[in-house]
Amino acid sequence: MIAEPALHYSSTHLNELELEAAVPYDYIIVEGLALPRVASSKLDLRSSKLDGVIRAFARVFHGHNIDTARLLEACRAQNELLKIGGTALCLAAKDLQCNILKVETLFNKSPKECQNLTSLLEYEKSLGIHDGNILDDSSAAVGLLWIRRSLAFQIQLFESVVWEDEPKDAAYEAYEKQLSPYHGWMLRTVFPASFGQFPNREEFLSLFSEEDDEDISIIVKKMRALVATFNPLLQSWTEAFHELGLEDTRRV
Repeated sequence: MIAEPALHYSSTHLNELELEAAVPYDYIIVEGLALPRVASSKLDLRSSKLDGVIRAFARVFHGHNIDTARLLEACRAQNELLKIGGTALCLAAKDLQCNILKVETLFNKSPKECQNLTSLLEYEKSLGIHDGNILDDSSAAVGLLWIRRSLAFQIQLFESVVWEDEPKDAAYEAYEKQLSPYHGWMLRTVFPASFGQFPNREEFLSLFSEEDDEDISIIVKKMRALVATFNPLLQSWTEAFHELGLEDTRRV
């Protein structure tokens, strides 16, 4: 029995579909990481916003460091993807955009000091604008904190939908775990209110297809790859905040 071809990405050949004769498990290799394999020789990662996000986040790590410029590029791509979700994800998209701008402000001012996520956090901390782990509200650190939480919410939502949950239910569950602990009464009332606008699962997934003939199963496989790409990134991101004592857990 011939195994289906595996899909590979690389930082230098991100637009090429490479084939491998046999893979022991359902995995792909993304930037040296073993991720759930997209088992389709017809899959083309060159056109849609979803494809672009997968490629962008696959490039974020530079060695063991999170490259700031690449991270911002990937987050902007993710925000465009989020807008596809329509009214139900409108607040999440606006919040993500606001926090991206906070990070870009510092990065554009001091790119040399902010080449990677850790150096950015260290540099901003050295400016003395934080009070321990009470972060300045306009800082890049607080922007990165909320971007990370937003991405964790989005990825849990996508992962649940991939495993056949309805988007509305998945969004409520992801919100309760990833965002609600840090939201005050007003945001806990307003933010989830839009979740009732989610379409059913099939209609939601079809929003992410930019090809009329792209099967829902292909969208699901791409989302699985996206979810797996995020996991090591969010883990490293969280560790950097904890190591520098910048994990601000206040409600807003």
